[in-house]
Amino acid sequence: MIEEILKKLKDTEGVLAIILTNKEGSLLYSISNLDISLEILSGLTASLAGLSDEILQELKMGKLKNIILNGTIGRLIISSLNNENILFVSVENTGNIELIESVLSNTIEDLNKTNY
Repeated sequence: MIEEILKKLKDTEGVLAIILTNKEGSLLYSISNLDISLEILSGLTASLAGLSDEILQELKMGKLKNIILNGTIGRLIISSLNNENILFVSVENTGNIELIESVLSNTIEDLNKTNY
């Protein structure tokens, strides 16, 4: 079920990778076009989860919907789920961010309805 939900987002033009972690940063699921080892990915998500803690508190208070970090070659969208898990979505700079955010919103809604 979770794979089907995340695959819809992954199939959106411009989406490079999706990483789902718990609030401690443990990797729960990933799907990616990027050539990166699981060990590096796990370390990266743990670091991102730690660095994102304050931002995620703002998300929980309803002040923010998503956090978008702009890089030189891409963007990272950080979203918090109802169960406090964290969804990281890596996208190309050339991607249609409005379309991606729309599909991401539907994905988050679907994930929040499941008991994964």
